[in-house]
Amino acid sequence: MKFRGDYPWWYALIAGGIVAAAYLLSAYLRKRKMDKIGDSPQLKRMMASLSRTRRVIKAGLVITAVTLCTFVLARPYVKGKSTWRKQGIDIVVAMDFSKSMLARDIYPSRVQRMKDEVERLFDELESDRVSVVTFAGAAAHFPLTHDHHSVRNLFKDLRPWDMPPGSDLGQAILTARCIARPDLKDPACKRVGGHGQGGAPLPDDPEFEADPLDAKKDKLASVDPATRSQAIILFTDGDDTEGKAKEQVQKALDAGIFVYIVGVGTPGGELIPDVDEDGNDVGWIRGKDGKFVHSKLDVAGLKALAELAGGEGHYFVVDPQEFRADALFGELRKLKRGDMDKRVITEPKEIFQWLLFPAFLLLLIEACISDRRRRVLYPEEHA
Repeated sequence: MKFRGDYPWWYALIAGGIVAAAYLLSAYLRKRKMDKIGDSPQLKRMMASLSRTRRVIKAGLVITAVTLCTFVLARPYVKGKSTWRKQGIDIVVAMDFSKSMLARDIYPSRVQRMKDEVERLFDELESDRVSVVTFAGAAAHFPLTHDHHSVRNLFKDLRPWDMPPGSDLGQAILTARCIARPDLKDPACKRVGGHGQGGAPLPDDPEFEADPLDAKKDKLASVDPATRSQAIILFTDGDDTEGKAKEQVQKALDAGIFVYIVGVGTPGGELIPDVDEDGNDVGWIRGKDGKFVHSKLDVAGLKALAELAGGEGHYFVVDPQEFRADALFGELRKLKRGDMDKRVITEPKEIFQWLLFPAFLLLLIEACISDRRRRVLYPEEHA
């Protein structure tokens, strides 16, 4: 048994000693008063009904009860174990940062509107693990984590001109797939990074940091990702320079991952502004033929991906008026939630109730005990 309170355990001994001293002092003062009154027959008759043994027992009960109550202030505890679980789903958000996302057919621009919608999405996913894949001609990613703030920092200040030119939807979905299911062996995931499969830190990773808990020691138990759902949410205008998106969507589905497509832009489209390193407009982007590039939302291509992913309920559009985010949240809520983190925690288990309850019983017993004998035998009854 150990203690974690602000008061040391020996305060209980001091409290018990003070109460015992008070009883002794009371007995001493009572005896002095009796000596002053004198040794009269009437006094003997009055004192004959009192039981010194009962008085000592009652005093002992009170002293013990006070000691136990004071002992609680030291907050005694023993080691205990408990299992901590956190349930949810794994969600990887793939965000298109190609230059076509600079188009302003959606206010203030496609890329800024995409950031705002992903921020709102994360606000609704507080209990879930999230990851972000940012892509254009290549993809970068942040591992699955409960730390939503760190994930937001990956794309908060990112701009399309910070990424390689192009728009490779296939690479983005591949990266997202590898992050969502790090338990599946896939040679294609080796170049994603991580532990050979590409994904979140594994439980036996020495760099893994558990969430802070009120415990002296915790041990992370392995949790099978197959016990919960994984989802990929792709935000893009549909511009795909490599044409491998369908192949990667099918592989994600084969791995048991749900795929949702969010189109960002309008079918009418807009010219793509050309900006310098400071984000200032310097004109309009031109193609190899010298003509201005007019970017449109590839509705047909994105709907084809959504149809492959599951059809209705897998395609959403961010248009100038609104984004049906509630419909997307509704689809995500249908997914199977399971244990994401499971820890066997060794933590203090306070045992104050083991002391307070006996103290209460002792005081109750003391109140029920009288310091008078049941029957008093006076001297003349022996005659």
